[in-house]
Amino acid sequence: MATDVFKSLTVSYKAGERIVAAGERGGCLFVVNSGCVRLHRSGSGGDDVSRLLEKGDFFGESALLEGRPYGADAEAETDCEIVELGPSVFQRLIEANPEFAVRMMRKMAARREVFAPVATTDEPPEVDAAPESAPTSAATGRLVVEGGGAVFPLGGEQVLVGRYDPVTEIQPEIDLTGVDTKRSVSRRHSRLTYSKEGWKVAEEVGALNGTFVNGVRLAPGQQALLRDGDVISFGMVRVVFREKG
Repeated sequence: MATDVFKSLTVSYKAGERIVAAGERGGCLFVVNSGCVRLHRSGSGGDDVSRLLEKGDFFGESALLEGRPYGADAEAETDCEIVELGPSVFQRLIEANPEFAVRMMRKMAARREVFAPVATTDEPPEVDAAPESAPTSAATGRLVVEGGGAVFPLGGEQVLVGRYDPVTEIQPEIDLTGVDTKRSVSRRHSRLTYSKEGWKVAEEVGALNGTFVNGVRLAPGQQALLRDGDVISFGMVRVVFREKG
């Protein structure tokens, strides 16, 4: 979809200005293009729930997809720009860019997991025995941000690289929020996996702005075996892989 179309759908709000009110009916999905938006909902037991959304986050999907009234007040926390997508524009968007639909479904699923009730039982949970071929837990290594920046140790068998999601409060093992000044890294951007061969990196489905190893872009799902000194780019964030922790 052309950039000028998005511009025609973008609405500016001043800090403190109401975007939608809980209970209000409408059929738009709102995507934060710049600034921050706060969602606020009063719970049935008197407990208030508040979430801060930033660039790339969205709200109003239930109104768009199910025709339900908005479930929370949305207010501009700072001066912000919001892309307002009605049903027809949304349909054209997901047809032209299926990755947007993947990201949206993933975030909606994560929201449901966060707020789902926890089942209780008196019986202890079943624990699957680890297969004999399971990777060793002695995995070591680290990612060093270029230019003498932050160092992220690697451990375990799988490590998710991305940015903290204020909506679902899910945080990846390697959170690049503090070094991603351009916000080029997706919430779930790439995954590092350890095996007897060593560390491998693969891009997550729906990630934007690419994952590169030594300047070569990975196709979604493609794994690349890492060697000491390899340069990995997650969006615009460049790190150096070191085998020893």
